[in-house]
Amino acid sequence: MIRVWLTLLDIRTIKPKAEEILCGLPEELRKKALRYRKEDDQLRSIGSSFLLLKAAKGHEIHYTSEGKPFTDSANNFNISHSGDYVVLAESDSPVGVDVERVSDFGIDDDLRNIALTEREKLWVKDSTLRFFVVWTRKESLIKCEGSGFISEPYQIETFSDENFDEPVNYRGKIYRIESFMLDCYVISVCTVHESLSYCLSRIP
Repeated sequence: MIRVWLTLLDIRTIKPKAEEILCGLPEELRKKALRYRKEDDQLRSIGSSFLLLKAAKGHEIHYTSEGKPFTDSANNFNISHSGDYVVLAESDSPVGVDVERVSDFGIDDDLRNIALTEREKLWVKDSTLRFFVVWTRKESLIKCEGSGFISEPYQIETFSDENFDEPVNYRGKIYRIESFMLDCYVISVCTVHESLSYCLSRIP
């Protein structure tokens, strides 16, 4: 079993000290945050950089051609953000994480055809919540695998039964994806293994 440590940061808690955190970031990450004009976008960028530096543990940060950050250490990590939350996943195994705020928007046939397999369409139906469960599972899988969307989203199957009990076979490897709700957000985490357990902590 693979262990995953999840760290959750609420960007509203860093708003009063955003300038202080920003000044402490490396120049490249500071410039990246300042490119955003909206305050919430800046805070998500600052929060992501803050957690990225936590994961790097002093090692130099590199990026793959798909933009996924990594270091030369044995630690594997991945970051996602949506709405008020930034989530960091760390593991000894390759890991991917995705968080999405569940919003009320219509799921039309075009979106179903682009994003869902036939099995997933039957399970999701018109449920916005179920759609985000499936979508975060796909995102976490792709981020764990590391090559981006080589296949179209509607070609990627992330569960074989409605209980999500079975591991996922993708591009010749076995992955495990766990999904859960937190407030009005769906979080999915994925590792290269048949089983995983996760521990969630919050930064106040």
